[in-house]
Amino acid sequence: MEKKETQAEEKGYLGYSYVFKKQVIEEIENGFISMNQASKKYNLNRSTIQRWFDKMGNFEKRLKAMGGKSARQEIVLLKRQLKVLEQDNEILHFALDMVKEECGVDLRKKYLPESLDSTKKRKEKK
Repeated sequence: MEKKETQAEEKGYLGYSYVFKKQVIEEIENGFISMNQASKKYNLNRSTIQRWFDKMGNFEKRLKAMGGKSARQEIVLLKRQLKVLEQDNEILHFALDMVKEECGVDLRKKYLPESLDSTKKRKEKK
């Protein structure tokens, strides 16, 4: 753990060198250790490492340059898609219920063959 004295020495501040910060960030970006592991290994606060990562990390920038999405961006996108699909599913189920009520025809997919369905119904009666 390299510490470098800065101009604010009279206040008792000791900062970390740029090289040390970059080393920690590169270990995290290359997947050798996680932020929590780096925090324990170098005896640093996790928020300090996160701040360094936000300022000096290249992972997000490299990923965008390659046309990809970060894990966080992908999760947000998938959550949005899931919400839309759940709403669509709810609307379709409502429409199927209306058709069944008005026309008396059940349009829902039957998941079991008739022979298994009749067996299941007989078991439920018992």
